[in-house]
Amino acid sequence: MKRLISFVVVILVVAGVIGLTTPLFKDIRLGLDLKGGFEILYQATPTTQGEAVTRESLIQTAKSLEQRANALGTSEPEITTEGSDRIRLRIAGVTDEATVRQTMKEPAELTFRSMSGCPVDSSQSSSKDQTSSTEKSTTDKGAEKSTTTSKSSGTTETKSGSDSNAVSAQTVGSPEGVEVTPSTGEESVPSDTNAAAASQDPLKVYCKVEMTGNDFKENGASVVYNSLNQPEITIKVKDAKKFAEITKRLINQPLAIFLNDDLLSAPTVRAELTDGTASISGNYTVQEAQQLKDQINLGALPLKLTEIYSQSVGASLGQQSLQDTLRAGIIASIVILLFMIFVYRVPGLISGFCIIVYIWLTLMIFIAGDFTLTLPGIAAFILGVGMAVDANIITFERIKDEIRTGKSMSSAFKSGSRSSFGTVIDANLTTIIAAAVMFGLGTGAVRGFALVLIFNILVSIASNLFFSRYLLSLLINGKLIDKPEYFGVKESERSAL
Repeated sequence: MKRLISFVVVILVVAGVIGLTTPLFKDIRLGLDLKGGFEILYQATPTTQGEAVTRESLIQTAKSLEQRANALGTSEPEITTEGSDRIRLRIAGVTDEATVRQTMKEPAELTFRSMSGCPVDSSQSSSKDQTSSTEKSTTDKGAEKSTTTSKSSGTTETKSGSDSNAVSAQTVGSPEGVEVTPSTGEESVPSDTNAAAASQDPLKVYCKVEMTGNDFKENGASVVYNSLNQPEITIKVKDAKKFAEITKRLINQPLAIFLNDDLLSAPTVRAELTDGTASISGNYTVQEAQQLKDQINLGALPLKLTEIYSQSVGASLGQQSLQDTLRAGIIASIVILLFMIFVYRVPGLISGFCIIVYIWLTLMIFIAGDFTLTLPGIAAFILGVGMAVDANIITFERIKDEIRTGKSMSSAFKSGSRSSFGTVIDANLTTIIAAAVMFGLGTGAVRGFALVLIFNILVSIASNLFFSRYLLSLLINGKLIDKPEYFGVKESERSAL
């Protein structure tokens, strides 16, 4: 009686959980082929002759594409690198393909701009226009020590070192991406200059382009920490003489950093920088410093993108594919359940319930892991259902063979389960190995298919091997199944043996 109660309680609890969580299935993220959208494969090539496409530049360019895709308002764009010089972009729910193409292929443009000759006169930006400081180390002996304005104390702090020049970062206009908090040092910002800069378009305030992304070394920006453990961004340029001329001309004037016409920061030059390196410091958090570093490196990438392949999937076509696939899956599942019940009787019913649990667990993994469901993924999912049924068939057939030898139901269950366990595990393990090879060597949809197949098999082992046997053991050990007919074995077959 206790086993019967346990069996009923387990069935009711599991069925209740499945029923309560079923509404979550609508949150499954659909892929391009099911929801409709756009897919583009790009070839990355250097924009500067003599340069090469490196792994780092390819990854940074992929990050740039992701930022642009997010700016388009698309949901969960998928950007992956392939090989040494290709990037694949998948965006679901795209309606304006022309806009996507135009926005995606434009290279990230990094510019350093000054106020020389602009509507807001650069002469108004004196040493008082700073709110934080940037310093740069140089090899010149006897160079003066730099000072950094402290936000917390309102005093200046002398930084020791054999050599250092300074550039201080300030926010003028409307910076994008990184917000530099003004410091409250002894020096103040003239309100008329600040108001004039803030009231105008930053591109008009800083109208003269002094340097572009091609002037910077690839991945030349990095985050370091000063003696106070505060993050700073160091940058390196290709032409030290050009940088020295610019910084000498713009001493005590801002040199604004723009990425795609968005103002990132506006550091003020404090000294002539002669060795082609500088560091930007200020009231940055670690996250802000990392973000500014990535944005500078992104704009310095010598890469351009050429579209070599594209595919458009209409939303209606994707929806139709999903409906057809679901319809086929439901019909196939019903046929399988009827077959299991007809051939294996009570164990077939348990198998059907365990397959429902398996389907539920798999879908919940999709939701919890925020995986994207695609047509190849559904194919792997249906294949997993077939393997789950195979696991039950192998187990039930071994039990039936033991029953035919004249053993009791309990003894036949133990012997059949023991002998079938290794067979089921070996079959699933070989499939996992094959899927792992596909995942390691494949790309795109092949990797997606392999990944879904792997965790489908793992879920199948848990639900259709262990859980199924647990439920069956409750019925057999509780003497609720005590006749061969419950397994589809005729008494005449048993007696003959």
